[in-house]
Amino acid sequence: MAGIKHGAPQVPTPLRVMIYFESTSGWFNTTGDEKTNEVLPALNEVIATWKENGSELLGTFDRDILTAGAAGSAGYHACLLYNIPDLQTVADMTHSFRATGLDKYFRLEAVIGRPFFLLEN
Repeated sequence: MAGIKHGAPQVPTPLRVMIYFESTSGWFNTTGDEKTNEVLPALNEVIATWKENGSELLGTFDRDILTAGAAGSAGYHACLLYNIPDLQTVADMTHSFRATGLDKYFRLEAVIGRPFFLLEN
């Protein structure tokens, strides 16, 4: 069976980026008051800045229907799918967790891909 012939994948503009999101032990070891009064407002503030950097949220995916606790072998609790203007913006988004101290509570990992050519043109 011969494969489909095509050239090398082209890097899209904007970038298609999946951000894996995981709660860390810092989140699980934090009191309810600290989560409500400090951590979640900081998280919401950072996410709000992402709306202003030219990124477009395409969708989200949360695995919590059939999981609880640590992320396990999948390494993430949720995924955020974005179109992001450029690589520097991706780096700025992940760095925003370091700059605000949210990396104590959450881990982010960005994966760059492209729309799946068999389903999206």
